[in-house]
Amino acid sequence: MWKSLLVVVVSAPLSIAVGLVLWVAQSWRAGLIACFATFAVCLVAATLLAFFTRRLTLVDVFLPVLFSILWSLVLVPFSLGSDLFTAPAAIGSGMLLTWCLWRVYHEGGEGRKWLIVPILVYIYEMLPINIPGLFDDYFAISGDLACVLLYQLMASHRRQFHDAGTANLNLQ
Repeated sequence: MWKSLLVVVVSAPLSIAVGLVLWVAQSWRAGLIACFATFAVCLVAATLLAFFTRRLTLVDVFLPVLFSILWSLVLVPFSLGSDLFTAPAAIGSGMLLTWCLWRVYHEGGEGRKWLIVPILVYIYEMLPINIPGLFDDYFAISGDLACVLLYQLMASHRRQFHDAGTANLNLQ
């Protein structure tokens, strides 16, 4: 958990430094692209570090929402008037991932395999590449929501299935 927070804290100065170096070496556009690319790589690395921690904390659970809000604040000024980035979709995918992490946190780490789809959608929505129109955002978020709801349904009935299996074993 602390590793991902450290990556987030270091990401801002690191991305600014990389951006300034490329600005001086090439042009301001190359510096700007390098700055945002470095920041995005750091956020993805922090998310993956949080995912692969053995024991989740409450800070780990809420990191995706924090990352998506920070990233949206960084990209919104550059995407005004262009279809570069959709902030509500990024924040929504962060909220859905947080919802899944919340459930995994309360189950003691069980059900991590269900996090694959929410993490992939979260990373996709955080990318500053957007297909024109809102179809890709609606499609990704609705698929993510369907996966989350299915996970919630399965997790709520897992205990019933487990209890039914043990009841049958005791009868034999």
